[in-house]
Amino acid sequence: MIEYDLVDPNKQKLLEKNDFIRDDRDFYVSKTQKKVFSFQRIKSESIDWLKQELNKQNTTGNWQFFCINDPSEGLQADIINPYL
Repeated sequence: MIEYDLVDPNKQKLLEKNDFIRDDRDFYVSKTQKKVFSFQRIKSESIDWLKQELNKQNTTGNWQFFCINDPSEGLQADIINPYL
C-alpha cells in the first residue's frame, strides 16, 4: 500500500483545493505557495493543523518543507525542480 492511500480524503481535498499537486514521491507540492508536505506529515497531523499551515503566508521567498524527517538538500532540489 502506498502512503497516499493512508492520507485522509478530507485532507487530500483540502490540499487539492489549495492548488497542491500530488507528487509521485509521496509529497504534495504547491508552486504558488512554495510549500511541500510529505504524506507522512499530513497523515500524522490534524486537519486543523493542516488548515492553519495552508493559511499561513510563506514570506520567506524560499520553499518550505513540512515533513516528519527533513529531506536531504538533494531530494529537496529533486522535488521542487519540476515546479521552478
